[in-house]
Amino acid sequence: MQSQGPAKDLCRKYDLIYALATLPNPDIQLLQKTTDIPVSTLKRQLGILRSDFGMHIEFLRDPGKRGGSGQYVVTDWGIVEKDKFLTFWAHERPRH
Repeated sequence: MQSQGPAKDLCRKYDLIYALATLPNPDIQLLQKTTDIPVSTLKRQLGILRSDFGMHIEFLRDPGKRGGSGQYVVTDWGIVEKDKFLTFWAHERPRH
């Protein structure tokens, strides 16, 4: 029996973690474009990564700009061992 891989929700979390780890200064639009996850879901997933994975993800606002423009920065990876995760997800991510 062939493995089906991680569930869709877990794949989304992993895709988001991978994007946060590999994109320089990602904003919500870049995260959405890269992961193909809707913005509302991205915001919910960021909260889950903070609470359930112990990750410290800061939103740094762009100085002098109105609204919610800014970048996400991970200052603590929580339970995720970043280097091992990057190697794992680069090889194990389901290809659709």
